[in-house]
Amino acid sequence: MKLFLTGLLAACLAFSTADATAQTSKLAPTFKEAAALYSDENYPAAYEIAVPLATKGDVKAQIMLGEMYELGHGRKIDMPNALQWYEMAAAQDHTGAMFRIGMLNLTGQAGAADPAKARKWLSKAAAAGHMKASNELGLIYYQGNGVLQDPVLASRHIRKAADAGLAQAQYNLGLLYVNGDGVEKNLTTASIWFQKAAVQGLPEAALDYGLMVYGGDAGLRKDYKIGAQWLLVAANSGNADAQLFIARILAAGRGMKKDRIEAGKYYTLARQAGRTDADLDVMMSNLSAPQLGDAERRARVFAEDLKNKRLNANDGKTDRNG
Repeated sequence: MKLFLTGLLAACLAFSTADATAQTSKLAPTFKEAAALYSDENYPAAYEIAVPLATKGDVKAQIMLGEMYELGHGRKIDMPNALQWYEMAAAQDHTGAMFRIGMLNLTGQAGAADPAKARKWLSKAAAAGHMKASNELGLIYYQGNGVLQDPVLASRHIRKAADAGLAQAQYNLGLLYVNGDGVEKNLTTASIWFQKAAVQGLPEAALDYGLMVYGGDAGLRKDYKIGAQWLLVAANSGNADAQLFIARILAAGRGMKKDRIEAGKYYTLARQAGRTDADLDVMMSNLSAPQLGDAERRARVFAEDLKNKRLNANDGKTDRNG
């Protein structure tokens, strides 16, 4: 009987050990867990999970580690380490990693700026369909950064990204049409691209398109009300130039209902960013003390709300996918 019990106990122990091993294998941390921890800003825990995954070749974990070292998320900023992880991911054809390597070399964040190396990596990413890389490559040729200026080639790269729907590229292409750089000057076409980018929420595009509509430029039908609404979109996104225009519009009551206190709010914001206007200075001086106080209070509330919106918009968002 004792032998039987001993054998049964050994069998149970063996089964339990095997079962535990299987369960441990099944419960091994995944990148999904690391990503959740990263989004919650629990960087040390995310790092501990990501390192073994990245070492085994998990490309997403490699990108995460590169970003941690680049941005100082749970790690001391270490650009050589960031580049090492990005290069491992790029070797697996991750276009986002190629883009990051290109941008770090373009901006000089990883040491001395290296336009040639930046162009090499951005070209690889763009050829693989990374539209931000295509846009940046266009800007390199437009500015002549390490290469001869070539507005035509610049417009081709930027157009590729614009056609794919990248708002910044759509706006940049609009600017090329405004100035006739690499394309035939055409304000109507410029307004079309500005509108496309504005619809996607790009503040500078909303500003320029709003000004075109408000002034009836580029063959557009002049419409104070619609133009003012686009300018308001840009102003509420924090664009100081748009805030100045909205202050003028509210002070004059052309396109929006006249409201000197609200005008004072937007002018306070614009003035804090260094934009001034003599007529609006006079308007502000004619406000009563309570009116001025209300305008300044509204400006403070606006600035705080905008700051919170930006923080929430960036919460948990990373550049791991390029």
